[in-house]
Amino acid sequence: MTTERTAVTRWGRAGALYDLVASIAFVTPWTSGVVLDVLGVEAAIPTRLFATLFGTVVMMWSIARWLRPEPVLIGLDTAGRAMFSLWFVWALANGETRVLWGFLVLELFWGAAQLRALVRR
Repeated sequence: MTTERTAVTRWGRAGALYDLVASIAFVTPWTSGVVLDVLGVEAAIPTRLFATLFGTVVMMWSIARWLRPEPVLIGLDTAGRAMFSLWFVWALANGETRVLWGFLVLELFWGAAQLRALVRR
């Protein structure tokens, strides 16, 4: 395995681990309700449902990237991070909670790290 491929694997798995840790609390309606309350978001049933769906998909995607950190999957994840970042900026521009700044910074960091590894391979 070349050094470049190792960097893609390393950054891809690190990003997957971050996503798993950041989203694991959203995997059930009960835990997502607690997190949403802490974040100051009204945790009505529809909100908890979508947060739980998001948490489940991100958790599964994280596990897939951890088990198979292939460049194509890391590339797709990097594109997804760019889109997530765009939606965070949109929400912030529309007055959403400032807590999103932390998530935006982390998405930009992981996206840039993965992109750099992919471009250098």
